[in-house]
Amino acid sequence: MKYVLVFILVAVVLDVCLAGPGWNERRKGSRGDRERRRKMRNQRRMGTFDHFSDMFNQRFHGGRYSFDIGPKRDPWFGLDFSWTGETKDMSWWKGPNVCFSMKESVQNNTGEIHTHFSSQSLICDGTDTTFKCTKTRSTPRGKETTVELYECCPGFTRHEDEFGCLQEVPLFDIPTLLENLKLEELIKLLETSGLSSDVLFSRTNNFTIFAPSDEAVKMFLPLIAEMETTVDLTDLGSVVMVSEDIKDSVINNTRNLLLGHVTVGMVTSSQINDNMLIETASPLKSTIRMNVYQQPVQLLTANCKKVKQADNIARNGVIHVLDDVLEPVTETLLELIQKNPELSTLKTALGSSNIGASLREDGQYTLFAPTDAAFKKHKDLLMKIISNPSCMDNVLKNHLLPNVVCSSVIQGDTQTPNILNKQTKLTRDADDKLYVDGAQIITSDVMATNGVLYILDDVLIPDEALNLLQIAEKNDLVEFGKLVDLADLKKELHNTENVTVFVPSNDAIKVLSSRVVANFAKDKEGLQEILKYHIVPEVLSCSKLYNNQKFNSLQGTQLRINEYSSFPFGRSWTQTVQCAQIDSTPIKGCHGTMYVIDKVLVPPTGNVLDVLAQDKQFSTLIELIKIAGLGDTLQQDGPYTVFAPTNQAFSAIGSDAVDELKQNPETLKSVLLNHVARDSICCAGVIRANWFDSQKVRTLSGDVFRIGRTRRDTIYIDNSDIIQCDLTATNGVVHVIHDVITSASRRDPWDWIWDFK
Repeated sequence: MKYVLVFILVAVVLDVCLAGPGWNERRKGSRGDRERRRKMRNQRRMGTFDHFSDMFNQRFHGGRYSFDIGPKRDPWFGLDFSWTGETKDMSWWKGPNVCFSMKESVQNNTGEIHTHFSSQSLICDGTDTTFKCTKTRSTPRGKETTVELYECCPGFTRHEDEFGCLQEVPLFDIPTLLENLKLEELIKLLETSGLSSDVLFSRTNNFTIFAPSDEAVKMFLPLIAEMETTVDLTDLGSVVMVSEDIKDSVINNTRNLLLGHVTVGMVTSSQINDNMLIETASPLKSTIRMNVYQQPVQLLTANCKKVKQADNIARNGVIHVLDDVLEPVTETLLELIQKNPELSTLKTALGSSNIGASLREDGQYTLFAPTDAAFKKHKDLLMKIISNPSCMDNVLKNHLLPNVVCSSVIQGDTQTPNILNKQTKLTRDADDKLYVDGAQIITSDVMATNGVLYILDDVLIPDEALNLLQIAEKNDLVEFGKLVDLADLKKELHNTENVTVFVPSNDAIKVLSSRVVANFAKDKEGLQEILKYHIVPEVLSCSKLYNNQKFNSLQGTQLRINEYSSFPFGRSWTQTVQCAQIDSTPIKGCHGTMYVIDKVLVPPTGNVLDVLAQDKQFSTLIELIKIAGLGDTLQQDGPYTVFAPTNQAFSAIGSDAVDELKQNPETLKSVLLNHVARDSICCAGVIRANWFDSQKVRTLSGDVFRIGRTRRDTIYIDNSDIIQCDLTATNGVVHVIHDVITSASRRDPWDWIWDFK
């Protein structure tokens, strides 16, 4: 294997040093050859559209796959691993009857500070009849975009694997093409409104028509009739028995509506980009927003109307057939809300928020708008939220997407991020009803100049809009809520802002003994101290929680954070606070952040030596620590982990052995230091042994001991089981063990099998 790697390395080095094919000839070193090599290197390094297109097709088009080492076709060092033989140029767009266009745009940076680095990207995509490459170059001066488009010229198409566009297709004028597409209802409206001569028969201009299908026009005619209720528009061409003023009004309205489906110039689907705005010929200055979707379905929409049949080419333009009529789009999202009487509460909320100003400006938003009735469902809760502008802003942000999502692209369950950086779940059920995070959409696809509007029957209230107690209630942390009520802290926590709360889970509180709970009821001040010990007066993101970081609690005593990882032999990663395991997912609220933990935190009563001295089962250990002179060490800042043998553990080695240790302080000190590590090792950070390695801990004696977790979830160090975990102190943690560790023991070589299971 190593010879193969050496061979490949040599080939790669030669590929870098030798520029392109013909190395044997270039050994002569003439000036002409050197110049030719320089040009070839520059072309390879800089890259061009043609070079990329050749590579794209030679390597991936038509099912040919290969990889090369060294100069191409070099008889000495060029290696080509492929299974279709010699490559050939498959760039069909270099063939006959292919039209080329290029569009360049520059976006300059003015008055902004930017990095001095530059970047460049090239994205190419194609269909059977088009090939488009978009090259973007970002520099400190701005962004330059170049789009090169190759497509079959009008009147030609191609079959797969053809070079160029060789298949002729007949071209008709727009009237004939409309007839061929069987758009008879649209033809009638165009003729009645006097647009036939301007659009259908024009020989001087090209037009793009977004043509609604016959079914769509038939359904929309009654809506046009609502403009003048005295007119029957089932056949607009027969309107003669009305006054000329009414007739002219209806025709003008219809004309304006139809002109909203027409734009000057030829816009094929290959020229359309996502969120592209097309100006129409309507005197109302309405626009058409094009959207291109790839997931969950491939779809092209115009003002959220599905394009059923694109790119019907005529002599004087192109027709895209839609599944619905395009209504004029002339108002922003904010203006739509202000005009709708059912959205008055939302209008008021936006009026006091910066988000309202954004909905007045250009953009590409999706807004989910709850009705007044929806707000009334949460009247009490929302009254509390509205009193805090930042919390209400989070509610509004939860209803706003930074991109246009049309209803036709929603299939089954899908997700997309909102501007609060939360995932919004969009659903279409079996009955074709639409939902957003469980709230039903009443009205969909109301287009605005800067996005699309949906009307909802409920308010989407995120955790980020709630205070800490509301978050706890919403996430079913009811036992914590009971303790808060018992301690009379509800009002204080309701008004507390910019904090992080480590909330014990329901199970963590339920395992407390009845005696402890009874003491809580008797000693409210003590309970308040315990609950405040779970609160840090600052918002802590995950990035701030790193190993041995300490934070002051509201109670006054510090909290220690620890991190444990099994890298590189596993993917286990654990965070703890005072040895209570932290759920890795923070719950962000309006007033702070909440982390769920698996234990109730109790403020430590002293350092590790104090913890040992306060427990009678460590009396022998305390005596020996004093004899060895380790008391001062264990009272330092640490952190320390003490694996503390009980009195019973010392009795097990015999009184003679204990007396001998007492008479030899240096030996005693060495034995005791076997039980102390210069780190904070919590039981939650001890992982199950794996195939490659096991955890080890170096104690202050200098010896290294194995520490692990068995398949029965028993934690051990060396040959001693830990019988009680995590007696936390201000400078570390104490674990109770049932054996004295005199020296590192050799475990049976097969023990790891039982530990691993």
